[in-house]
Order: sequence, then C-alpha cells, then structure tokens
Amino acid sequence: MKKSSKPTLLLVLSLLLIVTVFALLNVGVKLKYEQKLLLKDKAEKTIKAENQKRIKLTAEYQTVTAEERIVNTAKSELGMIRNAGNTVIINVDRKKLEENQETLAQKYEQ
Repeated sequence: MKKSSKPTLLLVLSLLLIVTVFALLNVGVKLKYEQKLLLKDKAEKTIKAENQKRIKLTAEYQTVTAEERIVNTAKSELGMIRNAGNTVIINVDRKKLEENQETLAQKYEQ
C-alpha cells in the first residue's frame, strides 16, 4: 500500500494557518501598543500644557493681588485715599456698658 500525501499536506496547511494566525495577532497587538503609546504621549503633552497654564495663572493672580497694585488702582481709578492717621481707640467702662444693657432690657420687657 502506498502512503497518501494527504496527512502531510493537511499538517503543513494547518501549521501554515497557525503561523499566519499568530503573525496576524502579533501585528494587531503591535498596532494597539503603538496606538496606546501615541495616546500616552498626547496625554503627557496635555498635562504639561495644563501645568504651564496653572503656573501662568498663579503668577497672574499674585500680580493682581499685590498690595501696591491694589493701592494704586484704588487711588487712581476709585479716588480713594489711604488712612494715614492712627486708628481711633474707644474705651468704654464695662460697668457702664452693663448698666446700659440692663436699662435697655428692662425698657423692652415692659
């Protein structure tokens, strides 16, 4: 009896099919990996841009809230003046204050 070449041919075709499937899977995984790397790079650039924006806004905030700028704006645009005198201190006798509070409480209770 002659041996048929069908089993050998079937084995070769199945091996070829398996190698092709693995090659296609390898290419697919590689493409996904490269796509994820591109997304990662894009996200890192976005993070850097946002950090730069935050730093710029912080510097601008510090400039706007500086005391010299506020005082100059108040003087020039609003016509305000800075209180150069000492603050007024009012001294009140505690006993006198308590008597006044009692008098008021009695007045409003009636």
